[in-house]
Amino acid sequence: MLEEGSKILKKFLDEPHEKIYLNMVLIVVFSFIYYQIYLYDGKSYMVNEELLKQKEGKLDYVDFLYFSLLNQFTMSYGDMIPFSKEIKAVVSVQALCFWGIALY
Repeated sequence: MLEEGSKILKKFLDEPHEKIYLNMVLIVVFSFIYYQIYLYDGKSYMVNEELLKQKEGKLDYVDFLYFSLLNQFTMSYGDMIPFSKEIKAVVSVQALCFWGIALY
């Protein structure tokens, strides 16, 4: 039974979809980190004024999920730009994690 489970796990990890699942988990994990940092220090990001007007001055978790998704796949900034050293470090770690998964 244990050997059969081990074979199933190995087959799963050898499949391309495991990278997709792992990236999805990383997006959620990093979005939670970004949101917690924002709640602690709201000035960690430079945010587009139009976005702030639409959100009545406060960002929510979905904004950081979107930010994390963009960081994971494009590294483009438009609405939100990392401003503090801590956020820049976390964004860099997220990029390295993505490429580590992609190239593994």
